[in-house]
Amino acid sequence: MSVKRRALSPVIATVILSGVVLAVGGAIWSYSLGAATVTADSYISDTMALLYELQERFDVEHIVYDSTNLSLKVWVYNYGEVNVTVDVYVTLNATVVESSDNHLIPAYNTTKVKIDFSANPLQSQDQVAVKVYSRRQNVAYQTYYVP
Repeated sequence: MSVKRRALSPVIATVILSGVVLAVGGAIWSYSLGAATVTADSYISDTMALLYELQERFDVEHIVYDSTNLSLKVWVYNYGEVNVTVDVYVTLNATVVESSDNHLIPAYNTTKVKIDFSANPLQSQDQVAVKVYSRRQNVAYQTYYVP
């Protein structure tokens, strides 16, 4: 009887050890699969953001100062394939006079941005620098002289 018990003990130990190895291996495989999926998703989203940044194309198409309403109208044209959200900054005499935020410009479209100067009206021959800054950090500049 003792011989049979000795032979059974290594078999049980081998089965238990194999089960533990399989359980630990499965847990490590599951963790690495999840980490690889998260890394791949992050890589894809970063690559797509960079692709959208490269596809973003816009320019200041036209600027007009309306002295009766004391407002500057800036037309921004998006000639790219992606929608663009821009902020428009107007600088007069080296200080930012006004900014207008969060203007969504659809692809292949022009949007008019109106900026009010009621507190600080512009004079004839004033030089106005217009900076259009997108959320993807692209910039368009234009200089305008008040007639």
